[in-house]
Amino acid sequence: MKFVLLAGALALSASAAQAQATAPTRAPPPAAAPAPPNLDPIFATWNRPDAPGCAVGVGRNGRTVLTRAWGSSDLEHGVRNSPQTVFESGSIAKQFTAAALLTLVQDGRVALTDDVRKYIPELPDYGRPITLEQLLNHTSGLRDWGEVAQIGGWPRGSRIYTNREAVQIATRQTRLNYAPGEEYSYTNTGYNLAALVVQRVSGRSLAEFSQERLFRPLGMAKTQWRDDFRKVVPGRAIAYRWTGRSWEQDMPFENTYGHGALLTTIADLLTWNEALAQGRLGPVVTAELQRQSKLNDGRTIAYARGVFVDRHFAALEIAHGGATAGYRTWLARYPEQGLSVALLCNAADANTAVLGHKVVDRFIPPPAPAPGAPPLPVAPMDEVQRLAGLYVNDRTGAVMELAAAQGALRVQGGPALQFVAPGRYAGAGGDISFAGEGFTRRTQEGEVQAFRRVAPWSPSAAELAAAAGRYVSAEADAVHLLNVQGGRLVLQADDRPSAAVALTPIYADTFRISGPDTVRLVRGPDGRVQALSFWGPRIRDLRSVRAGD
Repeated sequence: MKFVLLAGALALSASAAQAQATAPTRAPPPAAAPAPPNLDPIFATWNRPDAPGCAVGVGRNGRTVLTRAWGSSDLEHGVRNSPQTVFESGSIAKQFTAAALLTLVQDGRVALTDDVRKYIPELPDYGRPITLEQLLNHTSGLRDWGEVAQIGGWPRGSRIYTNREAVQIATRQTRLNYAPGEEYSYTNTGYNLAALVVQRVSGRSLAEFSQERLFRPLGMAKTQWRDDFRKVVPGRAIAYRWTGRSWEQDMPFENTYGHGALLTTIADLLTWNEALAQGRLGPVVTAELQRQSKLNDGRTIAYARGVFVDRHFAALEIAHGGATAGYRTWLARYPEQGLSVALLCNAADANTAVLGHKVVDRFIPPPAPAPGAPPLPVAPMDEVQRLAGLYVNDRTGAVMELAAAQGALRVQGGPALQFVAPGRYAGAGGDISFAGEGFTRRTQEGEVQAFRRVAPWSPSAAELAAAAGRYVSAEADAVHLLNVQGGRLVLQADDRPSAAVALTPIYADTFRISGPDTVRLVRGPDGRVQALSFWGPRIRDLRSVRAGD
């Protein structure tokens, strides 16, 4: 009996040995993935319960490698941000609107070369067609409807605007900022019009079309357009801004969408980036979304269709940031490294482009500085003091004040310009070359902008009184009252006295309204002020004519 058992055991052992010899060799277990980098130092400002904050997600080659959140989504109720928190996207939304329109291109229902008036005939005829492509790449010349509304006395956030109002404002504009295709100038109007084209061609709203063709097929379950700001959205973060003493709510109480207003999460944005990387939206959408645009003169610009295409050090970067009310956002992908970064914040002072690039640098280390690199040249102080002054670009209305401060030539209130050679500097959005009483700035897109030196202006009491009066603008749908109060001109829309603003003189016949926005006095042949001309980063020469003229 013992012999039988022993024989059986030997037979089993031999059989097991044979099976082991013939079985395929099993690969060693994969090495543990490296621990994700610690991002807490980057977001230390927001790592507290009594402040808003951010959520970040990082994906690599289709796999989510990191999700984190800091700060609170609701300060009143003590709710913390989490990777599942819903934020508003700001202008990250533009690539989704572009993708919806490109889906119709892929379907053969529209062409990027189509005149927008084919679908929106109520737009004025400006003498040259505006194409659908020019809506998407900000080369249409259309004024930004939000800036027009602000000139009318009711900026975004002060009234409940819808896409119908945005389109109505666009149809009132009798002039463009420039001829279509001649320049690049960011304008939300193009994307509100693109949303309307999607609606009229597909027979469904952009929200419905996006759910059917984009969000549901990709599994973006928490993404939707905010076309009704009163709608209850579970898990949505409240947006805030810092007043200097406390946080206060800063929410987008409006129903416009297409230019912004996408509600989403970091997980859904990583899903979106991976879908683009894999070409899951189809060949036309995949290729055209990131195809850089060309101006009429053949120059290539960084903007594609809802995204910027650029380089972060040596890495190809396809990215876009966003800002709506107190939300700040950034979404980027680096196809050569298979990396995606989604960053969503509910604090108005969060610089998401800076924060986002710090995250990127933890995954794609920037190149080390060359050893023994010579120190950067220093500008001679006599030149710095000579070049300091006030300059204006007559074509765009941009005003730049350069100051000699801290041993360098600086944009007033901004960074120092880097000295390159006598009369040549880098910074302020391009390369600057001084000559005579002005300078030219060459931007990264190759655009050359001429600035001339102007003298500061201190108008007399008589000059101020002569400009006072009542002005009417059909394009802004406003009546402007210009009065002298306390030795200054004060501007207000007649139906909004609580929004009166004191004007600050800059140079002859030109006043600063706020930030970069200015207003010029337009004089007739007799020297009398006949009109006001409003200028801003997204609007040029919008007129308000003196009543009776």
